[in-house]
Amino acid sequence: MKRDLLTIPNGLSALRILLVIPFFAVIFSNRSDARWWGVVLMVIAALTDKFDGMVARKLHCETEWGRILDPLADKIGVGAVAIGLLLKSWLPAWFVIVLLVRDLFILIGGLIIKRSTGEIVPSNLAGKWAVGIIGLTLTVALIDDTTPVLGICIAASLVMVILSTAGYVKRFLQIIHLAPLQ
Repeated sequence: MKRDLLTIPNGLSALRILLVIPFFAVIFSNRSDARWWGVVLMVIAALTDKFDGMVARKLHCETEWGRILDPLADKIGVGAVAIGLLLKSWLPAWFVIVLLVRDLFILIGGLIIKRSTGEIVPSNLAGKWAVGIIGLTLTVALIDDTTPVLGICIAASLVMVILSTAGYVKRFLQIIHLAPLQ
């Protein structure tokens, strides 16, 4: 089991979680280029997200730990960045609450499913798109929280939050046999 944890893809997911620390240090510093360094850290995090799955498939080292750690890293990263941007007043509180509630729902639902059935609920396509669009929204807010583009990104993120959450609800119900499989 320990060997399953110590893989390159899992290391990339762990790095994504650890990047939250320098992100907070940078955006709460007095540096004039703090926003840009925040963007650099977000790009690095996005690259680790892209490469962890690619490396796992290429090296045939997909693990149960990885199926847990990767989406957990996404949730921690998105939540921490959103909270940081909220604390800087660069994102509206209601939007951050929506993101946190969605991720908490998916996390708790996944834990309940894992405990009751032993099954790990995989990310769905809408969920992957949601994380990507939310990441874009967070990046836009970080670059310039006054741009009208931010409103469009927030709206797109909300659409994806709704679609992905509906997909997770459907999948949770299917797993616990309350909805038909399709």
